[in-house]
Amino acid sequence: MSEAASPSNGTPPPTPPAPDPDAELDPPASQQDADSLAAAAAASPGLLPALGEDLSCLGGGLAAFTGDVLPAGADTDSEYELDDYENFDLGELIVSTTLRDEVQRVLQRFLSPRRVLLRDKITFVLGTCSLVSGAFFLGYSPQKFYRLYTAEGAAMLALRFTHYRWSRQHYYLLDWCYLANAMLMLQIWVYPTNLLLAKVTFAHAFGPLLWSILAFRNSIVYHSLDKMTSHFMHLYPACVCWTIRWHTADPLAAHLRGAGPQAAAAWEGGSLRDLVLLPMLPYMLWAVLYYLKVFVISSRKIQQRGYETLFQYSTQSRRSLFGSVVLRFRPSLQPLVYMCLHLLLTLTTMCLNQLWWRSYAANTAFLACIFAASAWSGATFYFDVFAARYLASVGIAARRRAGSASEAPSQSEAGSDAKKQR
Repeated sequence: MSEAASPSNGTPPPTPPAPDPDAELDPPASQQDADSLAAAAAASPGLLPALGEDLSCLGGGLAAFTGDVLPAGADTDSEYELDDYENFDLGELIVSTTLRDEVQRVLQRFLSPRRVLLRDKITFVLGTCSLVSGAFFLGYSPQKFYRLYTAEGAAMLALRFTHYRWSRQHYYLLDWCYLANAMLMLQIWVYPTNLLLAKVTFAHAFGPLLWSILAFRNSIVYHSLDKMTSHFMHLYPACVCWTIRWHTADPLAAHLRGAGPQAAAAWEGGSLRDLVLLPMLPYMLWAVLYYLKVFVISSRKIQQRGYETLFQYSTQSRRSLFGSVVLRFRPSLQPLVYMCLHLLLTLTTMCLNQLWWRSYAANTAFLACIFAASAWSGATFYFDVFAARYLASVGIAARRRAGSASEAPSQSEAGSDAKKQR
């Protein structure tokens, strides 16, 4: 569920050493900073030339991968260690340092300052268009909103899987929010007339998924694909379930009309069993399998290979909700305590599901408030974090407090001279 999670994530470029927290970071107001910004913007390539260069660069990497081109000095006998389930066989060709060197060359090209600027501009435009199109469908044709969710979700999750697998964060993909999204896809495309499954997906969308936006501070940061993907995964399922509940479309609407008044009454009734107890069953199954996979079966591999998990992210600080509780126990008990706390919080977030199901006003207001909170988190990121981090990532140094302090004596001297002249 993380935005770090995911966890939070285009992919942000490698962050250079953090600036001095005591130094004051201001926008580049001086002429030198303005010139630096203009130079970086001017160096940013056009969209089509940049795509052409990137395709050429990727072609070189593909050629090295297939054995057609070998960089000078490459050692074809050295092995490149991959996960055991990824070690594929290409005959006598072994994936060697050739591939690693070529990938590093490609990544260095993609992470150059001008490429970062171009990529983030494109992501900003796409992120803006995503929210605008979502608002349009919710207002103009809410019955078709699920199609937009499916198209955007497939694209975003495919990119996230590729990014997370390469950055050793793929164990985040085992978290409950991904399974809840998959369950919603199953409901709207495979079992659209199943009333119970529709209520179960509603319970999770307005339960743990939507509340996770507050817990993990998911934010609307238009230029960050990672943050926009995390925001999408937690907000859009609730929007889909909102349209299914209050703007029911075919084939579910046709099923309710043809099944008689009993089916309509069963659909309108939101019992504790349908919206709290039964939705916990798939969650409990996931919790058991997740615990066995992450903390038992793959525990040693995760530690040895440095893979990241939501457990590590959530308990890295005692000031966090999970860390303040889990870190009080000895290490051998921390995974179990973490899962129990996760279960308790999931159950707690479902306690208001009956209210959301029965009241259109309450349900809509809750959804709007969560969206406003994510917008506030995005504004906080842009104004408090973005300026220092982003300008540093493209090689532009912000003005420091020391520079401002050096100007202060000259100003005071000028003031004293003016007084003497008077």
